[in-house]
Amino acid sequence: MRNFLTIIAAASIALSSAIAANAQSQNPLPKASDVLVRYGKDIEGWTIYTNQTRGDCLIVRDFGQGSVQMGVTANQEVGYLGVFTKADIGLKNGNTTDIFVALDRNLYKGVATSTSGELKGGLSGGYILTDDPKFKRDVAKKYEMTVFPETKGTFVVDLKGTFKAMAAGKKCLKH
Repeated sequence: MRNFLTIIAAASIALSSAIAANAQSQNPLPKASDVLVRYGKDIEGWTIYTNQTRGDCLIVRDFGQGSVQMGVTANQEVGYLGVFTKADIGLKNGNTTDIFVALDRNLYKGVATSTSGELKGGLSGGYILTDDPKFKRDVAKKYEMTVFPETKGTFVVDLKGTFKAMAAGKKCLKH
């Protein structure tokens, strides 16, 4: 794995530290008490929700051992990508840690606020806040994403339908 990271290091883009630092002050993930309502039909495995409590929208895709969630912060200025798995990935609840996501040859690094043991279904993971248009474009256009490539809990997410689901999520935000 170290060689993998070395090879793609030249293509890596660090997500804004200022944005990641903001993660501590506002957790973008829906709370258990939030009222989520499906918005339209599922798109290639992605479900779009409107969060009636916060007045925003998110897209979710479950896969084998986990789930991916994308949306925006409450002020809708910054996007987030949340990745969660049932596998032990060594995260401790509430800690901030570097998180890596690889999309083809592009490695994205951010600071994630970890969540563990308090998520539905025993999932653990974290989220990245970003306003990087290249990251957003890669998530929308690439076919798979490798999550946590530097941990024992590395997993791959099929991104089929992401572009269409993100477009539907954007449409949902306008309503």
